[in-house]
Amino acid sequence: MDYKLVAIDIDGTLLTDDYRLTEQNKEALYTATEAGVTVVLCSGRAPHSVTPILTEIGIEGYYVAHNGAVAVHSSTQEILLENGFFMEDVQAVMEYCHMRGIHTDFCTAFDMYTESMERDDVREMYTKYLAMPKVISDPLSLRERLVKFTLFGAEGELDRAYNDLLELSLPVQLLRSGPFYIDVIEKTTSKGAALNYLASHLGVPLSETIAIGNYYNDLAMLSIAGVGVAVANAPEDVQAQADLIVASNNDSGVAEALTRLVLANEQVKISGK
Repeated sequence: MDYKLVAIDIDGTLLTDDYRLTEQNKEALYTATEAGVTVVLCSGRAPHSVTPILTEIGIEGYYVAHNGAVAVHSSTQEILLENGFFMEDVQAVMEYCHMRGIHTDFCTAFDMYTESMERDDVREMYTKYLAMPKVISDPLSLRERLVKFTLFGAEGELDRAYNDLLELSLPVQLLRSGPFYIDVIEKTTSKGAALNYLASHLGVPLSETIAIGNYYNDLAMLSIAGVGVAVANAPEDVQAQADLIVASNNDSGVAEALTRLVLANEQVKISGK
């Protein structure tokens, strides 16, 4: 199979645990693009946290941000896809977080807002993701359409919050995007839906796509792509739904996937697609 498009998650997949792009991954991405493969970064990050990675890789084109809520062209800032909701839709979530002391931020397509930057762990977290949210004292005064509302906290705290919030019958969906994060997004939004939309826009059949990821928010794109690849650091139940398991994010698993599937044209047995 000649694959034409590869969708790659960033954190926990493309980057190491200390947020580095390995030389092996960088070289494999360059070689794949030279071979005519379209590389699409597909992340829970906001656009301003994705574009520096694209610059480091040395590619431009469409990327997916906010866990599938937005697809943007890196050069023109053209928004190809945008799914959103309004602050009133998540007012109950915000009230719950206020009661529990859980930090939140909320994003439009290009801007990020939060109520406070006082905690050390919060500032450290934003630094890691190259983010600098605007502080807003009254979130309900924000009238723009949001694409993502995020909870940040300890894993056990968010496990409890996830279960509590599921009972509220919210008009949005909850997504565990990492052990320390819950993303609230529009109900039809996923990385898989964004990949489907983008592949159609680019004229690439889904059978000629690859998706590489590591967490539950990647499952939709792993299942819809022609080949779904999980890195070895993914949870076991994520690996179980992948067609191929490669080395961990710290051991250049993306490079292994590209080498095997794109450069060596390895044939992979596809599970139930």
